Amino acid sequence: MNNTVKNLLAAALLAGLLWFAWRLVFSPDRAARNLALARREIATRVLAEAVAGELPGKQALVISNPFTQQPAQPAEVYAFEAAGVAGLRAGFGQALRLQAVAFPELNPAALQNPESLPMDPDTTTPLSFLTAEGAWDALLKKYPGADVLISLIGVPLDLPRLEVWRRPKPRFALLLPDLRMIGGLPAVREAFRNGKLVAAVLNKPGAPPETASLARDYRAEFDARFVLVTARNLDDVVRAYPRAF
Repeated sequence: MNNTVKNLLAAALLAGLLWFAWRLVFSPDRAARNLALARREIATRVLAEAVAGELPGKQALVISNPFTQQPAQPAEVYAFEAAGVAGLRAGFGQALRLQAVAFPELNPAALQNPESLPMDPDTTTPLSFLTAEGAWDALLKKYPGADVLISLIGVPLDLPRLEVWRRPKPRFALLLPDLRMIGGLPAVREAFRNGKLVAAVLNKPGAPPETASLARDYRAEFDARFVLVTARNLDDVVRAYPRAF
């Protein structure tokens, strides 16, 4: 084989490798996934910063997706779990101590066939319908020292009846919750008023398309896509986005 042929083969091989690398790193699907993961991390980071500012020196218990504890789940399930927890750690800084990342027990039927369980198709938190009865109260008993419970999966369907909600401690911070499960706007107002609810991050109506590039500053990206709700700004958020409640 002469040098010309060798060079042509090497060039062809290099071109193939570059094409494969481009598809792996820069393909539209992967780019969209990376954007979604980055925004997940930003949302949890700002939520954690709000909680840390309100409750410095306290212990946080993070409630996350129990399907991440099951084998053979789609890769995105594990990736979103990791992104959410990474954002929280960044937001906690030295102000808030992470007690644990905990996972409520799933309803056995959810492990066999999640679609067999009744679920509101409009909910932002499908796991609210898939956890076992009493699973959240069981976490309260397992981690009695938690001062604030930060949920990445919303709240359980029967939240108002649970001990974890009726007690003054732990307080709650929520990522993209379905606020109807708290009881709608009157119950949300009361939860913020009495301090049970510290903060919540909601999707912002009218946000830019998901394909848009990230802002250079994570706070600017957050403000473009999410709304942080606290007791101090609740009335303003309700006036601006009444349908969110």
